[in-house]
Amino acid sequence: MKPSVTLFVVGMSLASLGGCVYEDEPPRRLAPEPQPYSPDPAPGTSSGDPGTSPASPAPMLVEVDADQTMNAVGGEGVGVFIEYARGGHWHVWWTCDTTETGQSCDFSVSATAASGNVTNLDLTELAGGYATSPNPSRVEASSTTTTEVHGVRFDTNPGAVITVDAAVGGLKDGAFLFFVQDGKVNGGFTGKLTNPLQLQGNAP
Repeated sequence: MKPSVTLFVVGMSLASLGGCVYEDEPPRRLAPEPQPYSPDPAPGTSSGDPGTSPASPAPMLVEVDADQTMNAVGGEGVGVFIEYARGGHWHVWWTCDTTETGQSCDFSVSATAASGNVTNLDLTELAGGYATSPNPSRVEASSTTTTEVHGVRFDTNPGAVITVDAAVGGLKDGAFLFFVQDGKVNGGFTGKLTNPLQLQGNAP
């Protein structure tokens, strides 16, 4: 039986995108977080000049505990949950906050393997939704979710890095991305995750 972590995401609505309070420690990164490239300003100008905008932050690369699962109740919170099992087996699933808001959530979720292909795509948990694979290394799924749990399962090369990009009603926010690290949700981190987010299992 796989170990599991229960998520208490009741009340995490699209309006607040709040969540549980965990230890305020950053999740362990597999590589330093790259900084966006910013060219030196031309003479007589500054990076704060009107018309300039900061570059989007590069996706964080985080480590996921292998063979851990998470538990969340459909309808009681907005979340996109990412699990990894040894051998290259991924499970990406999501829930809405319909019980609290009375509204549905339009999810758009993609996963892209940095190396190798996405194989053995299982759409059993995507009833009523839609999925496509625009290229061999990527899967894109969408659904209108209420109180059900929607998701996809797929395989990659063991130990491959994947990038998960998720939007709810067109909104992208790292606050609704969840994984397990060191036996804790998001490694106990309460700060801001990037979305997209890169993930790699801690054991192939």
